[in-house]
Amino acid sequence: MTPTTPGESAADPLADPDARFGPDGQPLDPREIARTSLEAGRNASLWIVAGAVLACVATALVWGPSFGATLFAALLTVCAVIRAVVRGPGPAVLVVRKRVVDVLTLAFLALTIGALAQILP
Repeated sequence: MTPTTPGESAADPLADPDARFGPDGQPLDPREIARTSLEAGRNASLWIVAGAVLACVATALVWGPSFGATLFAALLTVCAVIRAVVRGPGPAVLVVRKRVVDVLTLAFLALTIGALAQILP
């Protein structure tokens, strides 16, 4: 085991070259990440998606869970298409991993929830 200095941890993220880059290969800057997280409340994509999810929940309460789940599956499909089409950083609420992983995850969830909404009573 190698000794570490007081400011250095044994699992230093800078020792791993892949830890310095984000999911799309962009360099990570801790100061920029902190500034972005403090501005999350002003992010329009967060409010739009949160409002759409609340609308799906309200729809499920008023018109039934099957219709609400189908609407939610449609929302996930729209999110997958937006994540696939929009270049650059993209909507912050939809960017989690690499573009391919995000699109496949959203599409899988949309298909699964849509199928379950039609199958289950």
